[in-house]
Amino acid sequence: MSMTGLKPVVSLRTPAKARSLRAAAPKGRATRQVTTALSDVNLTISACNGAMLFLGRFAFLPYQRAQVEKAGLPVQNGQNYEAAGDKYAAEASFLKDTNDPAGFGLIDVMAWGSLGHALGYFVLATANNGYGLFTQ
Repeated sequence: MSMTGLKPVVSLRTPAKARSLRAAAPKGRATRQVTTALSDVNLTISACNGAMLFLGRFAFLPYQRAQVEKAGLPVQNGQNYEAAGDKYAAEASFLKDTNDPAGFGLIDVMAWGSLGHALGYFVLATANNGYGLFTQ
């Protein structure tokens, strides 16, 4: 078989087996793939994600809120931007609305969840690279 452009050219002189463009199915027993819902990777990512969400909500949220209050809103000529007439300076209420008593909102969940995923992938990468930081 030869190629011209993107189309294979099959000569009539080639055997019938060579003319077939499909790959032959492997001979012997059919392989079977087993998928598990609770694999080591899923458990590692979920555990790291849960740990970072827990730390973000119960350990770092009070500190972060205190730092934001201490810094205050930015001011211009003695007024904050919203009071000075900037209608876009108001925070989006739909991002801050939450039923959590401490105010752990959507942005917090996304931020701490992404850190949890990053930590989980770090654990998986270092456990499988030969350094053995988390395995014995």
